[in-house]
Amino acid sequence: MNIESLLVAVLTFGCLFSVLTLSLNLQYARGGMINFGIVAYFAVGAYAYAIVTQEPPSGLDQYLIGFDGPWWLGFLVAGVGAAGFAVLTGWPTLRLRGEYLALTTFAFAEMLHSFLLNERRIGNGSVGMANVERPGISWEDVPDSYVFAVAALLLMLATIVVYRRILVSPYGRAMDAIRDDEMAAEAVGKDVARMRFEVFVISAVPIGFAGALYAMITTLVSPDLFTAEVTFFVWIALVLGGERTMLGAIAGTIVLVLFQEVVRGIPFETVRSAQIAASVEHMLTGAIFVMILRWQVFERISIRRSLPG
Repeated sequence: MNIESLLVAVLTFGCLFSVLTLSLNLQYARGGMINFGIVAYFAVGAYAYAIVTQEPPSGLDQYLIGFDGPWWLGFLVAGVGAAGFAVLTGWPTLRLRGEYLALTTFAFAEMLHSFLLNERRIGNGSVGMANVERPGISWEDVPDSYVFAVAALLLMLATIVVYRRILVSPYGRAMDAIRDDEMAAEAVGKDVARMRFEVFVISAVPIGFAGALYAMITTLVSPDLFTAEVTFFVWIALVLGGERTMLGAIAGTIVLVLFQEVVRGIPFETVRSAQIAASVEHMLTGAIFVMILRWQVFERISIRRSLPG
């Protein structure tokens, strides 16, 4: 196992998926919204970038639209597209609460996945769009992997700065008030529905940017890359690192990415052994998730028992 390649991969994908975890932290831990469809906005960003930058169809291509635009335009459209999809899905779903919101957002994500899988005129169906354009930016002899690692780090830092400014502002304190006591917030004149909707849309923009960067790194967008597994990964990372803390969200994501990259870096002699290792990886990740949830439940019970009365 190449330690240098491992560290670069962990830094790149750790920072990239930390953007998703930070956005989920803003929605759930600060806004009180359970979003089980976060992968949908990630996919919209990736596909928007690919469609804007991809060349017009030729040969066996089945997609109809490719604008052959510059990478920076595709990057901007990715953020706008994710925000637009958040508006489209947030307007009917944010009227719901708790598990009803979770199920509805999950259903929207599955509908989008099914659409991308079966509609060949948008993104080539199950084949996807390959050879997605990468920015023509290089640092002389520095490998592309290092450039994308820095890009992912900068995107994560920019997301932290924006979210921190939101949370320390009066707007952020109003969000905390709504999360803690919605009825009290409404009683003092806060428009709860509007603020939830705004947070939902704002947090989708960095996710769209992360999807565009992911498409640049992999040079491929395909429905197989944007399944519910991504959503569960982000939720596990958030629970692993701890809610309502940006540092915890980042730490949980990087630890989980490190674990997966180490498992994937183990050499296997046969395809069967690699498949078994992948299954064990999912089992261990799920077991860690369950143990953390049980630990949190026990911790909350002990705190309640220690309170007077």
